[in-house]
Amino acid sequence: MPAERGRKLLARLRETIVIGDGAMGTELWRRGFPQGLPPEQANLTAPDLVKSVHRDYLSVGAQVLTTNTFAANPLRLRQFGLEKQVRELVTTAVRLAKEVISESNADAFIAGSVGPIGQLKNPLELSDEDLDNAYRELVLALADAGVDLLVFETFVNLEDLRRAIKVAKQVTDLPIIAQLAAIDDAGRGTEGRAALAIFELEKLGIDAIGTNCGVSPIRNLAIVRSLARLTELPITASPNLGFAQYVDGRFVYIGEPQEFARIGEEIWQSGANLIGGCCGTTPEHIRLLVERLKGKKPQTRIARRVEVKPEEQPKLKSPIPNFLSKVGDEPIIIVELDPPRGLDYEPILEGAKTLARAGVDAISIGDNSLASIRLSNLVMAHLIQRETGLPTICHFAGRDHNLIGAQSLLMGMAVLGIPAVLAVTGDPAKLAPDVGASSVYDLNSFQIMELLSKLNRGVNWVDAPIGKRTDFIIGAGFNPNVHNLDAEVKRLKRKVEKGAQFALTQAVFEPERIKACGEVMKEVGIPIFVGIGILISARNASFWKTVPGVKMPDEILKRMESVPKEKQLSEGITIARELIEVALENCPGVFLIPPFSRAEYALPLVEFVRSK
Repeated sequence: MPAERGRKLLARLRETIVIGDGAMGTELWRRGFPQGLPPEQANLTAPDLVKSVHRDYLSVGAQVLTTNTFAANPLRLRQFGLEKQVRELVTTAVRLAKEVISESNADAFIAGSVGPIGQLKNPLELSDEDLDNAYRELVLALADAGVDLLVFETFVNLEDLRRAIKVAKQVTDLPIIAQLAAIDDAGRGTEGRAALAIFELEKLGIDAIGTNCGVSPIRNLAIVRSLARLTELPITASPNLGFAQYVDGRFVYIGEPQEFARIGEEIWQSGANLIGGCCGTTPEHIRLLVERLKGKKPQTRIARRVEVKPEEQPKLKSPIPNFLSKVGDEPIIIVELDPPRGLDYEPILEGAKTLARAGVDAISIGDNSLASIRLSNLVMAHLIQRETGLPTICHFAGRDHNLIGAQSLLMGMAVLGIPAVLAVTGDPAKLAPDVGASSVYDLNSFQIMELLSKLNRGVNWVDAPIGKRTDFIIGAGFNPNVHNLDAEVKRLKRKVEKGAQFALTQAVFEPERIKACGEVMKEVGIPIFVGIGILISARNASFWKTVPGVKMPDEILKRMESVPKEKQLSEGITIARELIEVALENCPGVFLIPPFSRAEYALPLVEFVRSK
C-alpha cells in the first residue's frame, strides 16, 4: 500500500540520510520544453522528456522522485485552459515516475508534489470553498494514482499551507511533508517563522517539516538550523541555486555544483534527514550531493521548544482616536474627501479643517477611485490628521500594489499613525485607458484584510515577526444596491471572518436599501455606515447613473429635474436629509459623499445630523 511505503521512508529517515531529486520544471526547460508553458503539460505532450529527467536523477543516486504536479490544480491550470485535465495530468505524472523506477529496478519512493495556489494574476476573489476544492482535486488525484507520500512545497503563506494540509488530512492517510520557501534573511527572523510553522503544523499531524526553494541555499540552511532546535520531526531541505538570470532569451540558474554539494553537507550537519534540490539544480548537482552524503547518519538533535507569540509584541498604537468608540453613544459622521488630481492639496485640507470644526468624526480618503490618478491618499491622510486631529480612513486598493509594496506601504501607514484602512480590490486600470497603466492585483480585498489582520498580530504576509503589532481598524466595502443581496451579505460575512471591523457602503438613494443595511448589520455583527451621495444638480444626479455599483432611481432624477437650476442644490440637500433620517433609524451613522470633495456641500448635513 502507498501509505505503508511512505511510512517505510519515514522510518528510513530516522536511520540514514536520504537524497531526494532535483528540479523538474527548470530541468525540462533546460532540455528544450518551451518556456511559458506549464511544466505539468509535459506529462501529456512530452512524456519521454519527463521520464528522462526522472531517470537521470535515479541514475546518480536519488532515492525520492517528486512528481511533475507542482501546479497541477485547476485554479493555476485554468490560465492555460487545462483545468479539466487535472486528473489526467496527475495520473500520467505518477505513472511516468513509477515506470522509471520499475525500469531501473531502483529502491526509490514517489512523493506527490503539491504547490501553493499562489497569487493568481487577476482580480478574481476566490472563496474558501474554491481554494479547498482546488487542493482537494489535486491531492485526491495523487492519492488515487498511488504516490507514497505527499510533499507540500514552496509555500510562502503559512495559512495557505495549513489549508492545504487540512484538506489532505480529510481525504487521505498518506504521510505529509510540509516545506516552507526560504525567503527570510539568514539569521533574521528565520527562527521566529520556523517556530510559528512548527507549532501550527504539528497540531495538524504532519510527518516531516522542511524548507525548499527561496533565494539562496544559505537561507535554507538557516531555516534547517532553526527547525533542528525546535522539533523532533524529520527535517527536509531542497535548496535552489538562487535567483534566475536572463541569458540569451531564457531564464537560467547559475550555481556551481560543488558549492551546492558543500552547502548540502552543512545542511546535513545542521540536522536535516532528507536533502535534495529545487529550481535550477540538475542531476550533476544531485550526483555530487550523493558523493558527500551517501551512508551518512542523521545528526543527533535535542529540540528546545520555545514558542514564539508575536501577539505579545508591543502594539504600535495610533495617537489618533478610534472613531468607532462612539458607536451607540451618538451618530457617527464620516465624510469622503478624495485627494486632488494634482498637487493643489490645500483646498482639500482647508475643507477637512472646516469639517473638523463642525464635528465630523472621520475623513474617508479614496485610493485612485475609478482608476484616476490622484495625489497619494497616504500623504493626504497624514496631512489631514496632522492639521485637524481627525481620524482618517485610508482606502487601500489591491489594483496598484504588489505584495512587497503593499506590506511596505501598510507598515508605513502604521508608523505615521493612520488608524483605519478600508480594503478594496480597486477598479481595473482599463477604466482609464488613456493613462497607460496596468492592474497588479497581487491582493484582492479579502487578502488585504487578511494581511492587515496579520500585521495586527505582529507578523507579515509570510508570518515572519515584524517587531511590533499594528493597531489598524479594518474596514470593508458593502454594496446594498446589488440585485442579489444575499450574495453580497455572504461576501461581507467572509470579510468579517478576515478581520473587517466596520463597513462603508456605496452611495444609496433608496430608503428600502438603507433599511436593509440595518438588518444586515445585525446579522454580520459590525457597524455599517450608509453612503449618502449629496446631489447638487440634475446633471450631477445623472452622473451617479454612470458610477459602478450605484443605482440612481428615476424618481429622484425626475425630482431634481423638476425644480429650477437655482433650487436644485437645495433639493439635493433635502433628499439627503430624508435619506439620513432613514439611515439614523437603522444604522449607527452616515458616510457623506460630497461632489468634487467640496466640504461646503457636506456642512449643512453635518449640522443636520448633529441636531438629531
